[in-house]
Amino acid sequence: MTTKLTLTLDNKIIEAAKTYAKKNNMSLSGINELYFKTLSSEINNNKIPPITKELSGIARFTATKSDKELLEEALNERFL
Repeated sequence: MTTKLTLTLDNKIIEAAKTYAKKNNMSLSGINELYFKTLSSEINNNKIPPITKELSGIARFTATKSDKELLEEALNERFL
């Protein structure tokens, strides 16, 4: 079931998203849905194989940015 959602965004972001959507043969709704699915740990955890879950966190990295900042950058690169 789909439900309507109204978003308020900066005009530049909207125009960039429209351009990206057109280039990639996607709808703005589809882009938003993919973004929210990516953010949702509940949805993503169901797709991660058990071995990956087990190994998650073994390696230690010195991050200069938070996970949220890294995710935001990756999504901006992909969609904008």
